[in-house]
Amino acid sequence: MANKYREQCESNLYHITARGVAKQIIFEEDRDRRFFGKKMREYLNECDVELYAWCLMSNHVHLMVRAELDLVAKFMHKLLTSYARYFNSRHDRTGHLFQNRFDSVPITTDEQLMTAVLYIHRNPDDIPGQNYMRYEWSSYREYIGNPFVSHTEFVLQVFGGLERFVAFHESNCSDDNSENSPKGPSRRLAISDEDAIEFAKSLLGIDSVVSISSLDKTSRDNSIATLRNAGLPIHQIARITGIGRNIVQRAK
Repeated sequence: MANKYREQCESNLYHITARGVAKQIIFEEDRDRRFFGKKMREYLNECDVELYAWCLMSNHVHLMVRAELDLVAKFMHKLLTSYARYFNSRHDRTGHLFQNRFDSVPITTDEQLMTAVLYIHRNPDDIPGQNYMRYEWSSYREYIGNPFVSHTEFVLQVFGGLERFVAFHESNCSDDNSENSPKGPSRRLAISDEDAIEFAKSLLGIDSVVSISSLDKTSRDNSIATLRNAGLPIHQIARITGIGRNIVQRAK
């Protein structure tokens, strides 16, 4: 497949997204996230790239960076290649981990920057029982605490200071994750991918959920059926195991 054309912008600001292949998880546990963060800091320095915002979700990552486009490409290639090699080795997995190359959207205005930062920080609101203020794996805490990898000064200047930064995030909050929000069928588990991974490992007595895809067909389908019968949704099982949704749907 041909590489995507990437648009260079004068600001050298880009909203970067990298996703797991077929929506598969790319972080199975916090140790994986810590390794990704370590390599991210290493290659930011090595490639002379500034990081303004970030969020690590179960099957994708968001980054806002500033650098010449060729340096951004070099940084992402090093980061994703290094991490995929680590993840496959640690979780006894083979093949591509990330879907194609990363996506990059140029940031050309202050309004675009503010919206992108909000979007990046608000991603954890999609996790049942979680919200962006409590989420450990994003740069939001750096902005309200002590920055350790993100360059917060520029973004805060665009927002007009910390108080306006916080207010902007709060004013765009929804109550979707409140205790009074509608719930699905009681038999279906509404839990985050991280909790689903731990639940599956405990239920099946395994060390890694991605290892299910390497089992023989009978064992694989039995494991999938066990997870389905326990209440995990088909789409979530597919996401955390890396097994195709059709296979998960047919497993009995």
